[in-house]
Amino acid sequence: MSSNKSHIYYKWLRIFLALELFTIALILTAYLYLEKNGIIFQNPRVLYALLFLPLLYGIFFIRQKSKIDVFEMNPSLLLTGNQHYLTVFNLKFIFLKNTLVAIIIALSNPIYGTRKVDVVSKDGEIMICLDISNSMNVKDIQNESRLEVAKRLLNGIINKLSGQKIGICLFAADGFVQIPPSQDYQSVKILLSDVKTTFLSRQGTNVCNALELAMNSFTENKIPKSILLITDGENHMSEDQSVYNRIKKDKVLLYAMGIGSDEGGPVPDFATKSLKMDDDGNLVISKLNIEFAQNLISQCGGKLVRIDSQYPDLNPLLTEINLRSKGYSRNLKIEVRRSLVDFPVLLGFVFFLLFLLTPLLKLIKK
Repeated sequence: MSSNKSHIYYKWLRIFLALELFTIALILTAYLYLEKNGIIFQNPRVLYALLFLPLLYGIFFIRQKSKIDVFEMNPSLLLTGNQHYLTVFNLKFIFLKNTLVAIIIALSNPIYGTRKVDVVSKDGEIMICLDISNSMNVKDIQNESRLEVAKRLLNGIINKLSGQKIGICLFAADGFVQIPPSQDYQSVKILLSDVKTTFLSRQGTNVCNALELAMNSFTENKIPKSILLITDGENHMSEDQSVYNRIKKDKVLLYAMGIGSDEGGPVPDFATKSLKMDDDGNLVISKLNIEFAQNLISQCGGKLVRIDSQYPDLNPLLTEINLRSKGYSRNLKIEVRRSLVDFPVLLGFVFFLLFLLTPLLKLIKK
């Protein structure tokens, strides 16, 4: 590379490094400030895509060097209106890169602060009792785990609620209330997205304990109350008739949702990174125990729902829930988490528009 070409190449390299250092410092400062004040990302794994930026830079600098080589070998090109080609090329890269970064940040859905919104709200409280025992990792629903199907189903339900409060109780052999009934659907969905079977170490399916926790989470308000119990019914522990009687007495509607297939599947053992074996060395196969859910409904009353597809029909369930919710509360103000997704989306749109308009600079400069 000649000294003149090296000068041009390293000139652009220094400019880019300075711009990127400034941008990184600005982003880090903003992130550290927001993190200190409670920023969270609903889909944090998406941010790992930013690790591919060095590869993008590598491709850019290789292409930039090849452009400089062409101009060095053909100086006459600079006399035919191409003297601004490198400027346009570099600006297009900056705008395209910033567009991609904005899209990645938008997909991660940053959430910061709270805002008050006016809603027309239906009365009602719903508690989700979600089984997170190891058998919920079985992939027997079109090669997708029971837990992932359950989480997507619950997200669909939350998205279509009309102001009813909803909470989450997670259980295996033990259980705990992850969030009591709330109208902050955004927070409920964030907590739900992070649910894993590793949250509870003691294995089993203590449904009665989960139902009791759910009942204790309800307020004393005289409004419709429902429990959405999602379980495969395997390895269920001792039953407590007093909990069943309380559900019937308080007129809480129980939706026993049996998830899984009749054929079942092997249970992953994440500790050994293999499949679970019994004491005789045979593969453990987990199947849906629909009889357990049927027995539960016979004692508590309620509705039986079977989930054996990736995208079950939610309409009958939602219709039932909404029909039970009586009355409306107009001009109700509730406080919810504030999503910042609009900002990166707007920035991404602006940068992409600049990317499309940058080639016009060559016409302006002529």
